[in-house]
Amino acid sequence: MADENMIALLGQLFVHHYRSLPMFLTEASPWTHRGDENATLVVMDIVADQKLMCARLASEIQKRGGVVDSGEYPMDFLDLHFLSLDFLLLKILEFQREEVNWIGRYAERLDGDPTAYAIAKEALGAARGHLESLEELTAKTPQSG
Repeated sequence: MADENMIALLGQLFVHHYRSLPMFLTEASPWTHRGDENATLVVMDIVADQKLMCARLASEIQKRGGVVDSGEYPMDFLDLHFLSLDFLLLKILEFQREEVNWIGRYAERLDGDPTAYAIAKEALGAARGHLESLEELTAKTPQSG
C-alpha cells in the first residue's frame, strides 16, 4: 500500500512538471520580439530540464507498476494565449516561486522512499536553479504592462 502512495506522489510530481507554465508556453507560442532571445533561451532550458525530469519520473512510476497520467493544464493558463513573452516573464517567475515551494513540500512527503526522495530533491534543485535564472533575467529585462 505504501508503494501505491509513492506512485501517486510521483505521479503528481510528474503532472506538475509535464503541465507546467513553461511547458504550456511551448504550445501557446507567446509573441516575441527582438530582444527576447535570452528569455526564450531561459524558458527553453527550463522546458528541456522538465522534459528530462518527466522521463525520469515516468520511468520510476512504470518501474513500480504504476500508470503515467499526463493530467491537464490548469484552466487559468488558457488566459495566457497570445501574450508577449516579456509580459509573461513575471507570470513565469511567480509560477516558479510557487513551484519551488510545492516541490519542497512533496520532497518531504517522499522522504521515506530513498529513490523517490532523491528524484524529488533533484527536481527541487533544478526548480531553484530555474528560479534563480528567471530572477536574474527579470532583473535585467524591462517589463511591459
